[in-house]
Amino acid sequence: MQGWIDLFRSLGESLVEVLRAEVAALQEDLKRSGRNLGVALALFGAAVLLAFWILGLLVFSVVAILSIWLQTWAASLIVLALFSLVAGLLVWRGMAALRKVENPLDSVKKHVDDHLDWWQTHLLADSKALDVQGVSANWSATSAADSLGEDLP
Repeated sequence: MQGWIDLFRSLGESLVEVLRAEVAALQEDLKRSGRNLGVALALFGAAVLLAFWILGLLVFSVVAILSIWLQTWAASLIVLALFSLVAGLLVWRGMAALRKVENPLDSVKKHVDDHLDWWQTHLLADSKALDVQGVSANWSATSAADSLGEDLP
């Protein structure tokens, strides 16, 4: 009977250790995802700021077409294309940073699955002989041996 008590005691202690490790891992995942989300939002903000200036350059291009001699409007359109290219690059980098944001629920599920796999391979795979005592006198040893391991994995 002492073997069963020790087994359940170690199971409880292991569960507490797993929960503590899981909370620590979740905190780390949330910190990393928060940093990635902050970078993505900053890059999107820079792209929006550049889009505002692109609108200003478009207005300037119209004014330049009307007021300057020859083909100066082409120069302002080149600057507009350059700003558009930079804004597109920032959006592309922002999307790449946003893809790095990990869903915390998927992370917790992965950690729990890893722990359950470890428990099944290490804890349940141990074939220690447990000290089992009979329950009652009229319970036969053959029926006890037959039904002892029926519900175990």
